[in-house]
Amino acid sequence: MVSLLTTVSGSATLQTPNAFGEKYKPLPPVVKELTQVVYYRANSGVMTAGPAHVYVDGRYHTSLLPGGFTSFCLRAGPHTLGAFVNDAQYRGKTEGLYQAELHGARTYFLRVDEQQQITDAPTAVNRQQGEREIKLNRRQVHAHSRATTLVSCVFDRAAAQSESQYLFSSRELFKQDLGRTLLTDEGLNSLNETVVTLRQQHPILHSVVIRLVTRDEPRIVLRDKAKALRNALTMAAVPDELIDMQISACSANCPNADQDVQILAK
Repeated sequence: MVSLLTTVSGSATLQTPNAFGEKYKPLPPVVKELTQVVYYRANSGVMTAGPAHVYVDGRYHTSLLPGGFTSFCLRAGPHTLGAFVNDAQYRGKTEGLYQAELHGARTYFLRVDEQQQITDAPTAVNRQQGEREIKLNRRQVHAHSRATTLVSCVFDRAAAQSESQYLFSSRELFKQDLGRTLLTDEGLNSLNETVVTLRQQHPILHSVVIRLVTRDEPRIVLRDKAKALRNALTMAAVPDELIDMQISACSANCPNADQDVQILAK
């Protein structure tokens, strides 16, 4: 969480012509000497006109447009942060920067509050919520940062979560009941146990891909399988927006029957 306290100063230069760069991708953790901040502006139906000026340690960093984000690294320790919409006079440089103790090896997600006043603290969200809201955002690139305390990010690749794969057999997971394809009791229990395991392996869950490998199964069967798997995972508290369903048709070199349902988590 971002905690409150003080204020500071800086100046701004806008560049042209392209406002946005690459789409957001999950960021690996940084080394323990550094801290990482992701500031973003949701592209929701309730928007305030004008850019949101972002300030870091009293200096102008960028101006976020709806659907934009910026990420940067600082040395771990106390820093002042703020982002304000309709701040034409750049008051946020000196009047609204709240001090936060930013810990090493941590990534903080800060969301621009469209109604935020100069006296309000930044809105901090957890990583799962932040990455859910930011997944379609693009990096803001049209402004030249004047923040002097930014440092190059050094990522701790060894600490980054690798992808986990869980393999199942359709014969064990599914049954036919009055023309519909449903999960068996054993299949449901197996999926619930898998969710417990993947939560232990991935405390911060970024995505879950369910892949069905098929040899010319009828469309209605594939649809029922996909629906049953998605429902089972959401009932086990995997957020629906993190689930991506893939159906792979194969004619040769197919996985064996014990591996035709695959769940990939990271």
